[in-house]
Amino acid sequence: WIATDLGLRVPGEPFQVSTIEAHDAMVRFGAMPQVLVWIGFLEVGGFLAINTSLEGKTDRKPGDFGLRLLYPKDEQGQYDMQLKELRNGRLAMLAFSGIVTVGALSGRTWPFFATPAPRVCGAAPAISAGARLCGGHGRHHARSRAVAAQAERSRSLPFLPKPGNLAGFVGEEQEFDPLGFSDTFDLRWLREAELKHGRVCMLAAVGFFSQQYITLPGFTPTADALQAVYTAPVPAMAALLFLAGWIESSSYGGKITMLDMFEKERTPGDFNFGAGFLRGKSDKEVYDMKLKELNNGRLAMLGFSGMVHHNLVVNGPLFPLFPEGWAGPQGSWKVTGFTESFAAGAGGILK
Repeated sequence: WIATDLGLRVPGEPFQVSTIEAHDAMVRFGAMPQVLVWIGFLEVGGFLAINTSLEGKTDRKPGDFGLRLLYPKDEQGQYDMQLKELRNGRLAMLAFSGIVTVGALSGRTWPFFATPAPRVCGAAPAISAGARLCGGHGRHHARSRAVAAQAERSRSLPFLPKPGNLAGFVGEEQEFDPLGFSDTFDLRWLREAELKHGRVCMLAAVGFFSQQYITLPGFTPTADALQAVYTAPVPAMAALLFLAGWIESSSYGGKITMLDMFEKERTPGDFNFGAGFLRGKSDKEVYDMKLKELNNGRLAMLGFSGMVHHNLVVNGPLFPLFPEGWAGPQGSWKVTGFTESFAAGAGGILK
């Protein structure tokens, strides 16, 4: 708040507003939903962390998210730093509430009013020892002591327990399964779905990018890839859907459920396609290639999601990323219903 009042701004005309006006400006610009999504993501992580600790799966203490930068090694130093953080947090909550109240009532920027001459204050009174914090000298609950002896933490999310069912699968080193899917579902089925979605998104990311510059014969040039599904000839869309359905059903010999998909001990994601690239390679080289495919697929899923979100927000093609004269979403994130959009784009075919 104070930094904004002192003139610190993100470059761009939409951001040249006062601190009090910033909330409404973020809503108009379309940035507020994104902020709320990221806050929600962090809140989900916090909920999972405290839930697993209450269930006795970890020895995690309140507020511990595995961040150890500049954190003391000794127990007394840890206690002192946690005490400072707690007191500074309490002070900040009071101070921020006061800043918002004074700023709204006065309509002025910080420091809001004329400041008096500085005075020399006396020493602060001694503060007695407070409550025992995480990592302090207090006694732990008996269950926490028992869990501490055997708990292992995830390398990716050190405030959550290590997933116990990832051993033997490519990518197990990350130990990432915050929602505990591997405790509920067959991991082979989950890996099959992840590889398939990753492969599809790698192809989709290339196609989404190419749509703006490449047009197949008989198709209408459409720069915005999201609109291509409406401008493509109906027979072409029907053929694409039929081909996708045929590949999906024939790949498994009709066995497409989690219960019968792996009856013949098939390796997840192995359709005997491109297996020649693995011939003559050592086990480590094969593992590394599979890990690259897995990571690139995960990146493609995130990248393709970002591409779709971008085109929805700017209501236009992928490039340029920020269209000339663009002043924010201005309601362009409202997605029209599929039936309505298809009927309009198909030139009344459904009428």
